[in-house]
Parts: sequence; C-alpha cells; structure tokens
Amino acid sequence: MRMPFALYPVLLACVVVVAGCGNPSAEQAALVSTGPATADPLPAPAAMPVPGAPSVLQAALEASRNLPKPTPTPTSSAAPGSRSGGSSGVTGPDGRTVHTEVTFYGAYDNDPPGSTTIAYPTKHSQAGGRGTYADPITFATDPEFMAVGTLVYYAPLKKYFVMEDLCASCQEEYQANRHPHIDFYTGGFDSGVSACQAALTPSGLAAVEVSPPPGRAVDTTPLYSNGRCISG
Repeated sequence: MRMPFALYPVLLACVVVVAGCGNPSAEQAALVSTGPATADPLPAPAAMPVPGAPSVLQAALEASRNLPKPTPTPTSSAAPGSRSGGSSGVTGPDGRTVHTEVTFYGAYDNDPPGSTTIAYPTKHSQAGGRGTYADPITFATDPEFMAVGTLVYYAPLKKYFVMEDLCASCQEEYQANRHPHIDFYTGGFDSGVSACQAALTPSGLAAVEVSPPPGRAVDTTPLYSNGRCISG
C-alpha cells in the first residue's frame, strides 16, 4: 500500500529525532547517569623516618623515668582515750574506772541457798555467764551504786560481768556510808566454793572498768566448776 503524501513531513521529523537520540552528547550522558562516579583511592604517602630523631615510645619511656616519686599520705593517729588493734582487739573508747570492794558468791550461798535465782534478770534468766562481752557473768550490788544492766570488766580475772542481782550487804554498806561494794558470781553448789571465793577476793578496793568496750582480753575458764577454782 502506498503512503499518502501528507504523512511524509511527520516521518521526516521522527527520523531527525531518532538520529539525535542515538548519539547523546557528553552533557546528556551526565544527566542520565544512574550513580556517582567511583575511582580507586590514592595510597597514603609512606611516613619517612627522620634521621637522628628518637621514636615516640623511647621518648615516653625516658619521660616516665624522670617523674617525681609520690609522697606517702600520713595516717591519722587514734583519738585520745581510744584503743585500736593490738592483741586485745579493743576498738572503742575506754570505760571509766571505779574503785570498789570486790567479793564473790555462788549458788551455795545465794538467797535462797543452793539456787541461781537473781533479782533483775537482764542478760540471763538465772545467774550465769561465760565472761565474754556478749555473755557476761552475773554480779550483784546496790542498784543505786550501779544501775541494773551495767557492764563491767575485771582485769585480774579477764572477764566481763553484768549487774543483774541484788547484794543485801552491798546495799546496806552503800546506803549507810556510800561504801562501794560489788559481788561477782562464781557458780558452785557445794561448800568448796567458799574457799575459792576467799582466794579470789582482793584486799582493799579494786579497780573495775565500767562500760568497757568490746575486745578486752577474756578467759572463759569457769571461776568455780566441779570442785575446782580458777585461782589454782
């Protein structure tokens, strides 16, 4: 079939357009690029050693050798009236010292006789104890001289005691002339305890530490047990 003459100009325009699109310019190619152009990175220039210059590591070592030595910080001394460390392990302040008459009693000569009954159960329901800070031994006195529950330490026996019983003779002496007197519990249900009490009783007034700190040297050997006295 022949093409009508009227269509020739249209075909000619298409040929021109196709010819131009088939050979794009550099600017056209840049516009239709789908991604950034990549190129291999240039290698970093190699470090060139400087003749005669020391290395960084050597310089750091030399500097460390010349650093000043640290001065030790002085430790503070313990406060007056306190003890720390040592064989006794005492860490708190000392208690106050009182001078008092010291005697001993046991179950044998208790009131009622042969019993461990106490007037002011505090640490124990009955007279007893091992002599440690946590488990002090019972002692008796006048509650006006030492309050119930007062803790004392008696150095000659290396034991702690706690006020939890009434001593009638101690009360009479203190009420009459303010004579201080405390009675330490020894234990013992037999008459042999009397000789032990006499051996343990000091002459004159003895020093007793009131409200002592924990950590005092302690001997937990019973004062009297099975007919034997701690005094030997």
